[in-house]
Amino acid sequence: MKKLTLKQLRKKFKKMYLEEFEDSNESFMDFMLDLISEEVLIKVIGKGEDYYSSLFYKYK
Repeated sequence: MKKLTLKQLRKKFKKMYLEEFEDSNESFMDFMLDLISEEVLIKVIGKGEDYYSSLFYKYK
């Protein structure tokens, strides 16, 4: 995972959260993604979508 480039990490992150990135304002979503550090991307991708989705719905 750490050997991936930042561009590859962002692409993988977008695939995980494709629903959120299917927005008409995709350029803004890309801008927001640029603000997320590489370490955070690795952490989120490493834990997987199910982990963070379950936390979201737990507190929603």
